[in-house]
Amino acid sequence: MTDPSDLIRRASELTERADHEDDPETRERLLRMAAYYVQIAESEEWLAAHPTSRP
Repeated sequence: MTDPSDLIRRASELTERADHEDDPETRERLLRMAAYYVQIAESEEWLAAHPTSRP
């Protein structure tokens, strides 16, 4: 399991890079990657809050 705060930090870094990127395609790719990191962080947080029981 990955620490959600690390994923959010990475997403923030990618967004910052995108803000300074001149190439529109690269900027959009960085923003999509950042959004994906946020989705993973949210999923990790949900999994931590709802652990599965194993026999």
